[in-house]
Amino acid sequence: MHAMTSCVAALGRIGALAFLLAASPPSPAQTVRPDEAPLPEPGAPRAGEPTLGRIQIFEDWAVGCDNRLTCSAVSLVPDGAGAAYSVLVTIQRSGGPAGASVLRFLGADQLRGKIDIVVDNRSLTRATAAQDMIELTGSSALGIIRALGSSYTFELREKKNVISAPSLRGLSGALRYMDEQQGRVGSKGALAALGEGAADMAKPVPPDAGVVGIPVAVADDVRPVLTASEEASARHLAMCEQRLGTDYPLETHMLDGQHALVLLPCNAGAYNVSAVPLIAVGGAGQWQFQIARFDLAPGFTGDPGTPPLIVNARWNPSRGELSSFAKGRGLGDCGTAETYRWDGTRFRLTEARSMPVCRGAWEWPVLYSATAQG
Repeated sequence: MHAMTSCVAALGRIGALAFLLAASPPSPAQTVRPDEAPLPEPGAPRAGEPTLGRIQIFEDWAVGCDNRLTCSAVSLVPDGAGAAYSVLVTIQRSGGPAGASVLRFLGADQLRGKIDIVVDNRSLTRATAAQDMIELTGSSALGIIRALGSSYTFELREKKNVISAPSLRGLSGALRYMDEQQGRVGSKGALAALGEGAADMAKPVPPDAGVVGIPVAVADDVRPVLTASEEASARHLAMCEQRLGTDYPLETHMLDGQHALVLLPCNAGAYNVSAVPLIAVGGAGQWQFQIARFDLAPGFTGDPGTPPLIVNARWNPSRGELSSFAKGRGLGDCGTAETYRWDGTRFRLTEARSMPVCRGAWEWPVLYSATAQG
């Protein structure tokens, strides 16, 4: 996926977005907070519930770390600047003593050929763009990241033409935050908080949460068909009695030999369609339904006691994964995105991303990750 103000320090738990969505009036299954409502502080996670990192805003940069201490920073368009950058800058540092640094420049439209990376009017390197992206790794990436964090101006140039000039305001603070989260403050290996400590000084990486999935036993071209009475029963359970029309049909997919996924569209806006996910068992003509279970509710789920909502749902049959991508606006530069793996009884979170400010960042930091197994 290539898919707040500066005073907001954190998104908190993805389960309650305040700034979503431009949509038609919500169904009973969907309670939307007004755009101006403050984001709540996250509560203590329940036993077995994934714990998400938070997004921190440092002026014109957003940064977040996941449960394995991998941290990512992304450039933001300055408040009031209007147009988005033609090139987005992302900085990633893996956790642990050997944590590698990756610096990427992502083109919104075209990024190709030889590009000069110029900091304080001095060219640090010339790199070749491939597939609208420049990626630098290793010591070269680390050196440029440090230079960006301690400089005033930054430009990407093609020959003498400036193609993008992302702001460096706040980057030093964002890099120091990454150092703090990863335990590198005062070390020779830090991004910004450099010191005389050992280069490999860092917190150990927490164990992978690993999610075991169930291989899909039935091809996705063989999909369950619900009778009218079965669909009515499903809609009653989902608190989604009203159909949205032929443009938004319900979806069905076999999860395994005994379970089927039913996605009931309940609310549609300009760029988001929200669906209640159900699990069906029993077979053709005898389908019975229950609300799908998640180890962490998708980002646009309403108040407690209401069914979960998958936004712009996508089912990947080859991987047994269900994805939700809730856009805060049509540009797709803010919102939440989650990916889940079906484990035979519930959907388990494998990745969560978020961007709480709508300021031109179409690549969002990862706040939770777990390796899909099986």
